[in-house]
Amino acid sequence: MVEALIQVGGRSALNGRGSARLAATAARFLSDIVCMANGRSVNAKDVMSVMSLRAKPGAHVRILATGPDEVEALEALSAILRAQESS
Repeated sequence: MVEALIQVGGRSALNGRGSARLAATAARFLSDIVCMANGRSVNAKDVMSVMSLRAKPGAHVRILATGPDEVEALEALSAILRAQESS
């Protein structure tokens, strides 16, 4: 298992578009991927679940990945959250 804690930023953080991008990227991996924020823990491959995190600018999102491609998954999702910082 690998994990990372990322602070999201930008004007919209994980709005509809950001959540869809994160979920679509997560779905490419075989690993089980969980995102946690605001006291909630959700399946990162489900866009509605990711949206339910309500991760606003400044929120911290913890990503946990377990499986054969966990490192690659963590890197890809971390990059997406970091890209939100410059939005």
